[in-house]
Amino acid sequence: MLRNNETKQEILSRLEPTKVIQNCLPKTLHHKLLDAYWTGDKNQKNTGPITVDYFPNKMEHTDWWLEVNEFITEYIGDHGCFASNFYHVKHPHVLHNDDSIRWVPRLHKTVVIPLEISAPTNFAVFDQCYLDGPVKLRHGGDPNKNAEMRNTYYNQNLLDNSVLINYTGVEFDKDTWTKYFTHLPYERFYGLSVESIVTWNPGDIIIFDTARIHCASNFLQHGITEKIGYSIFTNLKV
Repeated sequence: MLRNNETKQEILSRLEPTKVIQNCLPKTLHHKLLDAYWTGDKNQKNTGPITVDYFPNKMEHTDWWLEVNEFITEYIGDHGCFASNFYHVKHPHVLHNDDSIRWVPRLHKTVVIPLEISAPTNFAVFDQCYLDGPVKLRHGGDPNKNAEMRNTYYNQNLLDNSVLINYTGVEFDKDTWTKYFTHLPYERFYGLSVESIVTWNPGDIIIFDTARIHCASNFLQHGITEKIGYSIFTNLKV
């Protein structure tokens, strides 16, 4: 087990509602982050996204990192950062959590910084959590019959949602799935409930508990073909 029950309960006791801070990202920092993505070393994941990975706890700190870290401290308080990545995607991301086996962090907040998209879209955070490592939710799926499920990069497949913390045991609201999540099979959402659905819009930042399951909405159904963002995964210092 990645964490004992006492550690899990400590993380869960700090859960808060998701926040969107509108029009807060300074334009100069926005441009620096886009430049960091375009000039960074790209990683083409077999799951689809192109990423630039930056690990503040093991890499030399750059000027743009020092600036963005100071910027987010105003909103999430004192923190460490166990990982971060820029991502350029042409397909909405699936249900997953943001955890680390390598560092077993005392999970705090994820800060999502939208950087580039043709029109605002949506982003969803759920009431459910998973604290035993990084996973993608594939409830009801069979990796032997689904080639897409055999592609994993870091997060492993979780085939049964019943092990999630706050699992509801009932079907997901069908109207909500139809409106936001048709890029994923309906059965993947069994036992889930929405904590927040917020707007993903450059200039804003989204802050949510890193312990929570989350995913993108289906931006393809609105004619949006790609987006670029930056996610920062933070921990409380021991």
